[in-house]
Amino acid sequence: MEQRERFYAQMRLIRRTEQTFFDLYERGLMAGTVHTSIGQEACAAGVVNALDRARDVIFSSHRAHGHFLAYSDEVDGLVAELLGRAGGIVGGVGGTQHLHIRNLYTNGVQGGIVPNAAGAALAEKLKQSGAIVVVFLGDGTMGQGVVYESMNLASLWSLPLLFVLEDNQYAQSTHRSQEHAGNLAGRAAAFGIEGAELEADDVFAVYEAASRAVDFVRANSRPYFLTLHTYRLAPHSKGDDTRSPEELERQWARDPLTLLAATLDAQRRDEINAAIETRIQAAVEKALADEPQAVDEFRAAGMKRLGDWRLEIGESQSPNLVLSNLQSPVSNLQSPISYLESLRTTLHAILDHDPAAVVLGEDILDPYGGAFKVMQGLSTRFPDRVLTTPICEASIVGMSVGMALRGLHPIAEIMFGDFVTLAADQIVNHAAKYPAMYNGQVSMPLVIRTPMGGGRGYGPTHSQSLERLFFGIPHLKLVAASHAHDAGALLQQAVADPEPVIFVENKLLYPLRLERGNATITREEAPDSHGYPVVTLRNYGAGESPDVTVIAYGGMSRLLVPLLERLADEEIRLLACLPACISPLDAAPLVAAARQSGRVLVVEESPVAFGWGAEVAAQISALAGDRLLAPVARLGAAPTVIPAAKALEDAVLPSTASIEAAIFELLTKSSL
Repeated sequence: MEQRERFYAQMRLIRRTEQTFFDLYERGLMAGTVHTSIGQEACAAGVVNALDRARDVIFSSHRAHGHFLAYSDEVDGLVAELLGRAGGIVGGVGGTQHLHIRNLYTNGVQGGIVPNAAGAALAEKLKQSGAIVVVFLGDGTMGQGVVYESMNLASLWSLPLLFVLEDNQYAQSTHRSQEHAGNLAGRAAAFGIEGAELEADDVFAVYEAASRAVDFVRANSRPYFLTLHTYRLAPHSKGDDTRSPEELERQWARDPLTLLAATLDAQRRDEINAAIETRIQAAVEKALADEPQAVDEFRAAGMKRLGDWRLEIGESQSPNLVLSNLQSPVSNLQSPISYLESLRTTLHAILDHDPAAVVLGEDILDPYGGAFKVMQGLSTRFPDRVLTTPICEASIVGMSVGMALRGLHPIAEIMFGDFVTLAADQIVNHAAKYPAMYNGQVSMPLVIRTPMGGGRGYGPTHSQSLERLFFGIPHLKLVAASHAHDAGALLQQAVADPEPVIFVENKLLYPLRLERGNATITREEAPDSHGYPVVTLRNYGAGESPDVTVIAYGGMSRLLVPLLERLADEEIRLLACLPACISPLDAAPLVAAARQSGRVLVVEESPVAFGWGAEVAAQISALAGDRLLAPVARLGAAPTVIPAAKALEDAVLPSTASIEAAIFELLTKSSL
């Protein structure tokens, strides 16, 4: 088939498939919504055909059917997906906005895919694959700040990334003129990114411009910004169209598909049309005859682990295979080692043993080595895999997501835990969602290291424990190493996890020596159901029972260790239970610890309302209520900002004295 017929067939397939979606929705056969690219088919066909499908990578957003079909030609899988069938491209999980096949990824959050694409481009550059990455975005997306963070890094790091702006003039119902000042194409130029812009009425013009752009990006390993002025002829979604009939009539007269059809032989055009109709109808019938994916199969796919996942670079092995033979640096040292030294030594060992590991964050290069010096020495030893970034938390995490999708093992540092809020979209809507919404077809081996907590006089915006914002997010783990844990081994385990991990490091633990137990304190460790260790510390002998069980995590260990020693002198038997994986919560070891005493105190550095302690208390009350001698008590920070002044800060945060007082109060309570 000559190129003209091939372009027409592709554009016609996109058009008729999307029109069929409208029909299926009106017939009540399709749930949710559908975002079409009717009128924009020349953009998809022209750009995608300029790519090397065997190796190049595509990211797109909610209006991606055209990109998907131009890339994959998988009509059956797309129709089944939107009809919610098991044969759908991601088993009916993703629907219209969340598609994945081979090297194509889509997500429904405007702007969020752009740093993912930049991270994927960095991964391909590090792998020296020769692939480029293209990211499609609409004019409405140009209001997102993360787009400009990504442009800056793409230019700064010379990434093989092609931005394709499909300027269809409307963001849902609002015209571009009411949303954006200045020239959209000129914004990329401000970052030193070359580009071109053209009307997208002629698919051949788009193809030629895209081919030049692809060649430029591949030859120079530099980003490029291609602006395609197009028009969406259909509603934003189903029937939500407020444009005037006169405007739509003018634009239909410029329909790229109609213009191209007029250049074809009529008989040949009719043959192509008939073949497409037959193909789409067959896809619909096949999908309607299929069953929805079984719930247990969906759950199994969503919980998929790395057993059959393999890297795309280096040796063909998963990260937990890479790290399984890496012994904890702490276990090899005879002298005590600090919490900070444990993390730093482990980071060196990880980068030394795992060629896919990449570290990025703000101010992490030598000689500074990060705000808390955990990164010292890394950039000197591994200059190509330790990357310092601007202040751009959303893109630090977003790029890490893209790198993880493309086979790397990124370790991102957020300088202060308070700033994870700036990356919340990337954590919740991208990192945590990709594996499950793609039906288990991808993994997300991403670690976000961040120091949390107060006690250093940094004040209200640098002292919070905001890990609480992410408790209960499906497919996202929160791991908090106390100084009673082997912090380095815990970090090593997080890096080998197929799911994203927020790795919480309490600031006041950095200088402390790791607690291994002594003549007074017995330390024991056992894995929870997620494989992460739960450490228990007790100040009494074997065979005895505790008077009180204290359950806490992370930085609270620094308060509990001296308390264990002091209460031993007063013959008060105390059991401290410190889980490392604090979300998702495996309640079983905590319930077992609670049953030993019947009196339980849960301590956290955050305010107690709607917090971690509330969930722990609920689980213990439900599963060990028959053994409780008193209601589960909770202790946390006062519900206010954390002051900078030391006396005020001390009054707000939990202390050894406040924990001790809560323990004595529990001991005085009568039985339930």
